[in-house]
Amino acid sequence: MASFYIPLTGLDSDSTSLNTIANDLSNMSTTAFKAQSTNFSTLFSQEIGNSGSGNAIQVGEGVQVASNATDFTQGTIDTTGVDTDAALNGNGFFVLSSGGGANVYTRAGDFTLAANGDLTTSDGLNVMGYPAVNGVVNTNAELTGINIPENEVQAPQATTSFGMTATLDSQAAAGTSVPGQVQIYDSLGNSYEATVTYTKTADNQWSYNVTLPDTLTASSSSAAGVTTIDYNFGLSGAAANVDAGTNLTITAPAASGGTATTALPAFSGSPETLADYVNDLNAALTTAGITVGAGGVTVAASAAGVLSISGANVSTSGSVIQDAASANASGTLSFNADGNLINPAANVSGITFSGLSDGASPLNMTWDLLGSSGTSTISQVDTTSAISATTQNGFASGQYMSFAIGSDGTVTASFSNGQKLNVGQLALANVTNLQGLQDLGNSEFGTTLASGTATTGTSGSDGLGTLQGSALEESNVNISAEFSDLIIAQRAFEASSKAITTFDTITQETINMIH
Repeated sequence: MASFYIPLTGLDSDSTSLNTIANDLSNMSTTAFKAQSTNFSTLFSQEIGNSGSGNAIQVGEGVQVASNATDFTQGTIDTTGVDTDAALNGNGFFVLSSGGGANVYTRAGDFTLAANGDLTTSDGLNVMGYPAVNGVVNTNAELTGINIPENEVQAPQATTSFGMTATLDSQAAAGTSVPGQVQIYDSLGNSYEATVTYTKTADNQWSYNVTLPDTLTASSSSAAGVTTIDYNFGLSGAAANVDAGTNLTITAPAASGGTATTALPAFSGSPETLADYVNDLNAALTTAGITVGAGGVTVAASAAGVLSISGANVSTSGSVIQDAASANASGTLSFNADGNLINPAANVSGITFSGLSDGASPLNMTWDLLGSSGTSTISQVDTTSAISATTQNGFASGQYMSFAIGSDGTVTASFSNGQKLNVGQLALANVTNLQGLQDLGNSEFGTTLASGTATTGTSGSDGLGTLQGSALEESNVNISAEFSDLIIAQRAFEASSKAITTFDTITQETINMIH
């Protein structure tokens, strides 16, 4: 009987509406959840006759669920401070892959890191993006999983260019020297204080000389009561020069009894060759009353450039510093009457240092005399000479520390050496018909024929929203509206139930009349 069937359709449809509201309220705290609403439409009507005017007399057959529409408007953005979190402000979805070839999509950016460093969702899907090679993102490449280099060490980078902002005193007397230091790195990540010494030679003219002091590491061994301390210059003995910063002293038994320590020897050469330094050390030993040679202390240099100090109960303190072999490290700076550098007119290239004691590759550097604007960073004016800033592009090795997601989706890792490295860029996607997306659970959606194929891009491009790192999008459920809808759905359900009980009473009365 239609009297029972019609309210049953109401009960069924209202039940669906109540389920939808209950689902929305249950997901009020679900990251990036999108609320739904149930829409109704009439079932077909039955024509039971015509009125006197010829109009059809139609009786409805009840109600049906026309659609369950999803509200894809954005939820509130909440800052979390968690590196792995990301919120999407505007249109689009994050792209996920389960490894099966088909991508799925989500607004929920509560990501996590897998054991291998992959950025994933809580259910293990990889977060997809554009790859980066040596810190450069390629947005034309195929999408790949974003991997964070946890527990990795960034390789060092040797300095290939350096710069110095300096002001030289135009009133300085000829022969005045002005030193400036810049920290540089070799291929193994060891740091050095390179010194650029400016020397006034004439009006509007200065010479420059770039040196690289290299502090040597001592190695010690003992045999038959004799201790040998070696300093390896990394250069042949003929090419090795000792830097003026060397402050080595030797302590050994004195000829008169007890022990004695040498004073710092005065350099006898300019430059001070390794052979010169051996002679100067021997002279300092004699002055200190320490026996030199057999039965005392022996100081010698090998052809390979190793300084050896040996003897019974001998020890050293202080440092031995070599001047690394250089090329193209000297020249002349000329200024015009306005104090502007006119020569060299370009950056100085081919400044090399070889024979580093740690065995690193020779340094080959360019001195960036011209800044990014093409203006020289060295000038000559009537003021006290000063070095105000230095730049260089090398760095030591560094341990991974953390990562961050930028507003453009770029994922940047930070290392203990202060360097940052782009490891990828999160991809975003969108479809033509959002209502055609299939809800897969876990806040994930799949494309269908109705939604159309997803198009991918980057944050802020092609109508896509922008990203906010260390933040999450909240659910867009409106609790006030949901409670209002809940009351309406409840009343509708009760009304349909009342119609059924009424029809039941009428049916019983009819049956009683027959019997």
